Amino acid sequence: MKWVYPEFLFALLVLVIPILIHLFHFRKYKTIYFSSIAFVKSVEQQQKNPRKIKHLLILFARILAFTCLVIAFAQPYFPTSDTNKKDIRLIGVYIDNSFSMSRIGGQGELLAQAKELAGSIVDKAPRNTQYVLFTNELSGNEKQTLTKVKFVDQVAKVNYSPIYRSQEEILSYWNQWVEDAQKEGNIKSNPALVYISDFQKNNAIYSNKKFKYIPSVSPLLLVPQNTGNLYIDTIWFETPIQKLGSAQTLSIRVVNTGKEAIESAVVSVQIGKLKRDLFAELPSNGSDTVQLNYFNQEAGIAQGKIAINDKQMTRDDAFFFNYEVKKSSSVLIINGEDAVENVGIVFGLDDFYQIKEVSTNQASQENLEAVDLVVLNGLNQIPSNLSTELTAYHQEQGALLLIPGTNVSPGGWNALLNKLNLPTISGTQTVGLGIQKLNIKDPFFQGIFEGKPENISLPAVAKAYRLLSNSKTLSSNLINYQNGTPFFVKGTGKNNAYLFSTSLKPEFSTFTSNQLFSTLLLHAGNLSQRQNPSYLIIGSDGSYPINVNASSENPVHLKYGQIDYIPVIFTKNKRSYLSIQGLEAIRILEAGNYSISQDGKQSGILSTNYNRLESQTSESTGDEIKKSFEQAGIHVNTLSDGSHWNSASLLEIGENYDTWVWFVFFAGIFVLCEMALLIFYKK
Repeated sequence: MKWVYPEFLFALLVLVIPILIHLFHFRKYKTIYFSSIAFVKSVEQQQKNPRKIKHLLILFARILAFTCLVIAFAQPYFPTSDTNKKDIRLIGVYIDNSFSMSRIGGQGELLAQAKELAGSIVDKAPRNTQYVLFTNELSGNEKQTLTKVKFVDQVAKVNYSPIYRSQEEILSYWNQWVEDAQKEGNIKSNPALVYISDFQKNNAIYSNKKFKYIPSVSPLLLVPQNTGNLYIDTIWFETPIQKLGSAQTLSIRVVNTGKEAIESAVVSVQIGKLKRDLFAELPSNGSDTVQLNYFNQEAGIAQGKIAINDKQMTRDDAFFFNYEVKKSSSVLIINGEDAVENVGIVFGLDDFYQIKEVSTNQASQENLEAVDLVVLNGLNQIPSNLSTELTAYHQEQGALLLIPGTNVSPGGWNALLNKLNLPTISGTQTVGLGIQKLNIKDPFFQGIFEGKPENISLPAVAKAYRLLSNSKTLSSNLINYQNGTPFFVKGTGKNNAYLFSTSLKPEFSTFTSNQLFSTLLLHAGNLSQRQNPSYLIIGSDGSYPINVNASSENPVHLKYGQIDYIPVIFTKNKRSYLSIQGLEAIRILEAGNYSISQDGKQSGILSTNYNRLESQTSESTGDEIKKSFEQAGIHVNTLSDGSHWNSASLLEIGENYDTWVWFVFFAGIFVLCEMALLIFYKK
């Protein structure tokens, strides 16, 4: 048997006092007048032996009661660890330090309460106990075992983290830690695990994965006073066209996870010099989308910030973004054997477009750099090298407008169309080619027609190529023939790609002389402006194109306020990208608009935001928490709601701490025995 607090055993010395009192107890004599002393002597002899027995029994009861009480305070236990391990006990403690733990609970912020609870656990454990403290970071630094002093010090350093971790990730980390420790011979048995969190539903386990090295867990549920949250979920533009002087609509979705509706939540929007306040009507557990209509009045990069005022989680109350308002857009026209000059003439009508025309054999990777739209004008053959370059260009946000010639080679064309996930060419057709239907509900036609188009003049088509879709096709028919086959197709993949099924030569159609021709070409050009992502998610996204000097020895810097971060730079298809993935970015970066600079020169803006998964506050109930652990094959010892964090010492972190309860029980039994002797024991 060993003791948690052996110093309490010195209190047993106090037992000497009642023993001495019993041994040197002097009776007080009282004079009683009797006619004969013989009567008194007889009475005394009759009561002497029972009285001695009564006093001894009372003394033993008192001694035993006090002894049991002292032993209970010393907290005895029977060690279960291997003797070669010197009876060192190990406890794993997980502290959820996500943003949802910044909410206010009964004892202040939930994270502060969690740290108090974790710190109080050391008061319960033996002095030679070691600890493993881990948070949502799950880094290599958190794999080390800690003494009591170092554990308390590390708990004090725990701070909020934007990292989102599921319950399965946390348990997988601890399960792997225990497995590795056992293989290395550092521990013999499975250590205890204390899991401190607010247990959001979106973190619960939904798979059937079992954790062999986690037989049990002691979960500690921290409950906020207000379970609701108000946050900006996402933003988007109604049209991708960002031209100088163009009209734009910014849509903002605001979410309310609370049980009470909010009639007029103020949404503050700032885009450059423009500042506006919008009002959102938010139902309980619902959302609202507010819109800002404005004009792009200045060219260049526009920086934006949207903010709301929420008293709960504050780190999701702001949303940062940026976009570029362009003065011009570049168009590269690759002319083939059956090219028509009308294509170049149409784009030349608008000063916004900077046009460059080349032949098929002049097209190269250098020509494709920084081009917004590439037009294949009347090509019959598409060489394999050009197909490869166009595919790489399209994957890097480049837009393509494909116009076939009069005698196309299906092999080269279909090789490119398959890579672009567009319908392939399968012969020609001459029947049922009257243009019948425009899919005006498609976003492509947004802003082209005022109201519903009626009596619109449509081109006549005498000959066209039949386009066939397959299982890999990702496209939408914008204009169809009477026979149901497509005339104009738009790819629905990540980047823009457009395909006409007919040549522009007069023997094929009168399309070039129709007003729809210039309308479709110019609108495709407007929608093909290259835009960098409006924002990235810290720790998750890592593909932001930048213009940097690859030969420079100086690194790229991201600067915002006091933050100066050097991101990871990589090259893909001869273009440079930066990444903000990984733990280092999460530790350093905050949500904001960062300047991208190299050699002291600014080359762009990067907007960053936190992951919104933590914003979806919805706590699991006690039964749901137990079920989630049991589904993973883990027994739940005791589930505490953490409402009285001073009771952390009552957590069931092992069988070694149950013995003291029995000594308290027997101390009470002996006290009752003493009382019974005093009351009922008679001569």
